[in-house]
Amino acid sequence: MRLRTIAWAATLAVFLCLGAPAQTERRKGPIIRQVDHLLIESDDPESLFNLFAATLLLPEAWPVTDSQGFVSGGVGAGNTNIEFFRYATQKNAPKRKAAQAHYAGIAFEPYPLSNSLREMQVEGILYSPPQPYMSILPKGTQGVAWTTVALPSYSKAGMSIFLYEYSPEFLKVDVRRKQLGNRLLLNGGGPLGIQSLREIIIEASSLEKGLSEWRKLLGSPASSGLWQAGGGPAIRIVKGSRDRIQGMVFGVESLDRAKSYLREKQMLGLETSREASIKPSRVQGLELRLAE
Repeated sequence: MRLRTIAWAATLAVFLCLGAPAQTERRKGPIIRQVDHLLIESDDPESLFNLFAATLLLPEAWPVTDSQGFVSGGVGAGNTNIEFFRYATQKNAPKRKAAQAHYAGIAFEPYPLSNSLREMQVEGILYSPPQPYMSILPKGTQGVAWTTVALPSYSKAGMSIFLYEYSPEFLKVDVRRKQLGNRLLLNGGGPLGIQSLREIIIEASSLEKGLSEWRKLLGSPASSGLWQAGGGPAIRIVKGSRDRIQGMVFGVESLDRAKSYLREKQMLGLETSREASIKPSRVQGLELRLAE
């Protein structure tokens, strides 16, 4: 389940597909089913993975592995996965006093891909040609493991937005997502009582333009600036100084319980009666909030 293909999403600059739909064509259905996984790029993905998997007890979706210098590991967050990764080129980068991480992208599960491509043509959404990733399938033959489609209108510097569809011959994603969700439920959500990844917050330098663009992709919002993307985390668009993924919000069973644990471990950041945050210094600079 490791993602090895977002590098091209950031560099692909040509051969964009944009259908010229007939004026009689109309949307027939949604484009996005839900968030498949959230990507976090880190100087030290192993340490960040261990924090989430071994300390906060989110179930391991796939172990940390290093294949040709690309390091990746993932955890389940109840309704989606979170991937921690590092590119090979970062190994020779100047070392910092402390590892740093940032939210690098969102992989959306299409609904399904063939339908989503048609709907994006109707909406006039630019997309790159589908890129299949070949691998050995469970039955032992070579085949397509997953397919990615970059969305250049939504991707910005340091933020890749793309569609990501598993081949059912490689992975039955609904079954796997349910298995990971059940494991989180059985361990009580770990010490923080995490139930799911509730929101992904995205900053838009031009809020009006951002809301208009995301409406094309996600449909009508549940409320101003907030889209509930299927069974996965919601997408919230807020005004910001630049276009980026600002942070994520975990839903917890008890905010008081979560605060108590974070306070005991000296990890508690800002808190209100409705939310609490983890100190960014304890999660490599990430903004991570908790809410009931």
